[in-house]
Amino acid sequence: MIFIYEAFYKNGVPSAMNWQELVSYIWLGQAFFALLFFRVTDTDIMESIRSGQVAYEFVKPLNLYWMWFSKIIAKRLSAGVLRFIPVIIVAVLLPQNYSLKGPISIEGLLLFIITMILGLIISTALAMIIHTFMFYTTTSKGLFNIYGNLADFFSGMIIPIAFMPIAIQTVCYIFPFRLCMDLPMRVYIGNISAVEGIQTVLVQIAWILALVLFGNYMMKKVSKKLIVQGG
Repeated sequence: MIFIYEAFYKNGVPSAMNWQELVSYIWLGQAFFALLFFRVTDTDIMESIRSGQVAYEFVKPLNLYWMWFSKIIAKRLSAGVLRFIPVIIVAVLLPQNYSLKGPISIEGLLLFIITMILGLIISTALAMIIHTFMFYTTTSKGLFNIYGNLADFFSGMIIPIAFMPIAIQTVCYIFPFRLCMDLPMRVYIGNISAVEGIQTVLVQIAWILALVLFGNYMMKKVSKKLIVQGG
């Protein structure tokens, strides 16, 4: 990916990021890929919904939404830590022109950590909504493929949002996906100012409240009328 972008940079293509910002952006995306990847699903949850075993979960004295929420976050964290360490080691030891650089400032690092944690919560809340929609489908493949492709694009995971045309950037800013991937990375490299980053933290919190409330509403709705076929 870095070599592909290098070809454009060497040919003088205008860019919203300098070379070192782009390289660090790519390495951060790879390091935190498993943590924020939108296609991460919990196979146990999916199988319980498909098989009807979820009916037993609803009769237990617990909040199923928060139990699943915790499971998905735990899965992301465990996978993220295993991927993060080797990628960061490699990225730091590479030649200077292709290596990951440190954060722009201490404030930028703190803001990066905050936006990353909030981004993890947003991506998990989105995953919960998609898991809940599985109650209305017979298979999860189509639903997750559509969601995953859209989320990957609008989050900046495929192409940094700063490189997109203004019209597409405007669409990206409407959806919450960029708050999970693009925002933390650009805060780290200093491509977004601290003031804009702090303002966007408030947007992240607002999205978390909206997604969690909607997810809980959906879970309560499906629990009131659940038809299990087979047995």
